[in-house]
Amino acid sequence: MADNLFEIAKSLREILNKNSTEDRRTAIAAAKYVAAYMVGSPNERNDIIRKETLEGMMRDIKDSGFFKPEKYSILEKIIPRVGGYNNDPFSYEDCLSDAEKEALHIDTSFRVSREMVDCLSEKGLAQKDPRNIIQVIYYMNYFAMCRKYKLIELKARGVTNVKIVSAGGDMDCKPIGNIEKTFSIDNVPGLPLPECTAPYCRCEYAAGD
Repeated sequence: MADNLFEIAKSLREILNKNSTEDRRTAIAAAKYVAAYMVGSPNERNDIIRKETLEGMMRDIKDSGFFKPEKYSILEKIIPRVGGYNNDPFSYEDCLSDAEKEALHIDTSFRVSREMVDCLSEKGLAQKDPRNIIQVIYYMNYFAMCRKYKLIELKARGVTNVKIVSAGGDMDCKPIGNIEKTFSIDNVPGLPLPECTAPYCRCEYAAGD
């Protein structure tokens, strides 16, 4: 499964890098999060991260070329089903037969949602395991939003030095092990690192020593 995630992540990066723009998040959203951190509840902070994660997912879905444009309206309705360990929003009430999976070169040992297949473009169906596309897009955006707002939170607390903490495990990229221990909060490297080899960056920022 990890190899499939790496392949999809590599394809996504190549596509999204061609469309890279400056951060499209607004100062208003950042201010709301700081306010939620200072006087609000954890649920308020989580709601902000979730909202931006879902918005980022739809942008990436449209930019990736893995999905049919005529299915975007359907995806906008079902993408909110993702979250936590549930990173597959598609219905499995109707699945492909083994013969249909073989025709699409999809592993017949997996249940494959017909709803998902109907939403995928030829490029999406060409992936070794297209079921993982949404998973990669979800985690790319979720961890990016967590890092973004963690830095906002640390600045609001007056933290001046920051360290990068890896999630640990086989999915971590090799370059993260060689990075400096602490950085000025205004000069901390953005994540993922340009040379990151993980399917999606799970590293996070924390207050430095």
